[in-house]
Amino acid sequence: MANQMTTNHVRSTSFPIATHPLIVSAEEQLQRLKSSQGTSTSSNSTICQKLDGLRKLYDCVDDVLQLPISQHVHEKHAKLLEQVSDMSLNVLDTCSISKDAFLQMKESVQLLESSLRRGRGGESNLSTQVDVYMASNKKLNKVVSRRLRDLKQKENNQIIVIEDPDFASLISLIKGVEDISLTVLESTLSFISHPKMRSRTSSWSLVTKMLKPKRVSCEGIEISEVEKIHMELLLLRNEKIDQSQMLSALEKLQAFELSIQELEESLGAIFRILLKNRVSVLNILSH
Repeated sequence: MANQMTTNHVRSTSFPIATHPLIVSAEEQLQRLKSSQGTSTSSNSTICQKLDGLRKLYDCVDDVLQLPISQHVHEKHAKLLEQVSDMSLNVLDTCSISKDAFLQMKESVQLLESSLRRGRGGESNLSTQVDVYMASNKKLNKVVSRRLRDLKQKENNQIIVIEDPDFASLISLIKGVEDISLTVLESTLSFISHPKMRSRTSSWSLVTKMLKPKRVSCEGIEISEVEKIHMELLLLRNEKIDQSQMLSALEKLQAFELSIQELEESLGAIFRILLKNRVSVLNILSH
């Protein structure tokens, strides 16, 4: 209750927006998220942390947009805010595509898991199911790769100069949030995208290493989570399958599915706050 009263008190004060505690808090959250981009690892937990940071950032921004001073945009600034609002559609669209991509990946993994659990039809049926998974994943990768390519082409480094310090602070915040959003979503999409295609020799060299006793790790070679699963499936297709191998593959697929589902849910939360944020901006423009 005390925290709620404090928040309400902060919102009702007449701080200039450039120094208002809410916008200061949002800018600090933005800087923390920018700093986290220096993390080289792209594990599920790292990406989830970044997505959670992005969600918190948009919560802060929505609080800023509810401030009375944000609600009254001078007519001469309305066009600029509208332009920045239109840019946010790219973030919303990218988040929607990302969420759908993770859902498709999860469903594809679940179908393969179901086939492994049934274990009917022997090696021939398994090979067919693996081929179906690979084909589905290849189509999905084309969509993801196309979106990643589009994001690279749409990178916007436009410098906006505004004389009004209060409004400049608001626009700078919104634009900074959009930029970091695309960066975080890009790294999230990369989690399920294929790396640059390896040569046939290189690919089978990795499989050969994995076929060795204890399946030694491929040191010095960066392998994505998706590619690790693909390598495991290639092993199932090219080895004489026993029950232990089947169970091992199933466990890895289940772990991968959990990672995919966690990221999908995080993207869903981002998508909802993005919609809320956009409604807030449109409400300001309609005043």
